[in-house]
Amino acid sequence: MSVISPLDCRLARKANIMRTSIALQTPTNSNDLGALLARRGTDLILAVEDGNALIRCHVSSATAAAMLAPLKGRAAGLFRALSGNLVEIDAAVTLATAIRMLEAKAAAESRHLN
Repeated sequence: MSVISPLDCRLARKANIMRTSIALQTPTNSNDLGALLARRGTDLILAVEDGNALIRCHVSSATAAAMLAPLKGRAAGLFRALSGNLVEIDAAVTLATAIRMLEAKAAAESRHLN
């Protein structure tokens, strides 16, 4: 049996609050992250609040692997496979982890272009 620390509980509540906050800012006719990203003309949405970040994006599987690497074994449930070799990431993380994920995304995309 695993024990959940008070910090894990606070982070889980914060993640839920951030997702709810983002959902309230999203038009009610848009439940599809892909459509939201397309309307905004981007592949990533980043929301930052109180030292935490919510990263929502559609990226290639190689880029997703690089972005999720800083999470080590805690990436379960934060992504799902899409068709066409794409992955959807919806992760509430600390700001420091978000920065590492964004740096990994930039490096992976840079390698792909070269």
